[in-house]
Amino acid sequence: MTHVVTESCILCKYTDCVTVCPVDCFHEGPNFLVIDPLECIDCTLCVAECPVDAIYQDADLPNGMEEYPELNTQLAKTWPVIIQKKPALADAEAWGKVRDKRIYLDTGEHSAETSLPEPTAPLEEYKRTPKFDREHIPAGLLHDHHTKAGVWGRIVVLEGRLRYCLDDGSGRNWSLSPERPAWIPPDVPHHVEATDMVRFYVSFWR
Repeated sequence: MTHVVTESCILCKYTDCVTVCPVDCFHEGPNFLVIDPLECIDCTLCVAECPVDAIYQDADLPNGMEEYPELNTQLAKTWPVIIQKKPALADAEAWGKVRDKRIYLDTGEHSAETSLPEPTAPLEEYKRTPKFDREHIPAGLLHDHHTKAGVWGRIVVLEGRLRYCLDDGSGRNWSLSPERPAWIPPDVPHHVEATDMVRFYVSFWR
């Protein structure tokens, strides 16, 4: 048997577990930790150390976490080992009790191919939406839509995180935050996905 890091770790990445692990079984990604099942000795020391209760024995996983043993196995093959405690992510406390965070897992794959697009010429802002939160996002933003020719959008997150997804068949998506806004190119189909912890607006430029 082995232990498994599950969804609660996403966007938190507390590393208290690393300090008590007697072997090098933890691996670190951009916003998540995983356990290498080949290195884990099933000592259980890490379980009590996790502030968000993200670690379980593989035989006792909560409902809905069935994919995480394989996810831990695969990501441990490419992510580096972490052996020292590091600060948790900036919004870890706010994200600790949020559910359904799987869409926000950043595997670090294709980082060179998934850089956010940028305008190639100077633009001027001409309109801005009201500020939206999780309960007041217009339905149109949650489904496939696009700005018209010549118009760039800009998503500015004020609090929390928002997933910006392209609907052009590429599967590309980005986790946006107050430190990471996004430009929306003209005529590119896209939508956004949110959890409870978000406040943002969209501005329009040409």
